[in-house]
Amino acid sequence: MAASTIAPFSRGSIENIARIIGELYTGAELTRILASVGMPDPLGEGQTKWKRLAASMQAKQYSQRDGRPTLAVITAAMKPDTIWDRQAKAAVARDELTQVLSLSGYRVREDGRIGPATKAATASEASARSERLRTHLTERGAHPEVVRYCREELLRKDCYEAVFEAVKGLGTRLREKSGLDEDGRALVQAALRGKQPRVLVTDCSTVTERNEQEGVALIAEGVFAAFRNPAAHEPRLVWEVSEQDALDVLGTLSMIHRRLDAARLGAAG
Repeated sequence: MAASTIAPFSRGSIENIARIIGELYTGAELTRILASVGMPDPLGEGQTKWKRLAASMQAKQYSQRDGRPTLAVITAAMKPDTIWDRQAKAAVARDELTQVLSLSGYRVREDGRIGPATKAATASEASARSERLRTHLTERGAHPEVVRYCREELLRKDCYEAVFEAVKGLGTRLREKSGLDEDGRALVQAALRGKQPRVLVTDCSTVTERNEQEGVALIAEGVFAAFRNPAAHEPRLVWEVSEQDALDVLGTLSMIHRRLDAARLGAAG
């Protein structure tokens, strides 16, 4: 994209852009990125990364009275040879940057360059996140029982509700498989653990199979302990799940669901 000048970006847009890029790089890496496009670095290394980036873009944008410096930082940060070792995180960042830039009529292309886009009146964060999570999970071969929780209404503010509901969904499936009326860790322990598990994900006839059964049970129990119980007891404002955490948790849930696909009722059932 070539233009002699473009409209300056708002302070809010610059701060959002700075937060997104700041999550991708270390302080030393940001030093190199800023230097590569001749940007000032008024705060310097050691300062909060996003504040440092925002100060740089705001200073240069003010001195030039146009928004090209901000786009230059984005382009430098999203170059293929810069993000090659963090492509999954960069793909998420590219989508998020496009959401911010769409308010000004721009987008970040696959090659990291800036291109034109239909100018958005508002950013549909939930819709974009839903599409992105579903795409990543599909690429990972996620279980359908997990993918269905990445709905826009569950992602209205962040990934909290999708993870929370997906973990609850695992509980529902365990109850259906086992016929038990328990919840959380107690459900996992009653269904998958013990000398004669009610639900068998292996035949449990050898030491290896018994260890595998126990391992799957411990993973399921850990998911409930880490994400179901805190979410059930902590106020919504102090319990958040990042997009990367959501992908990891949902991927783990997919593995458990796949094991349950082939599970059978044990003698105790």
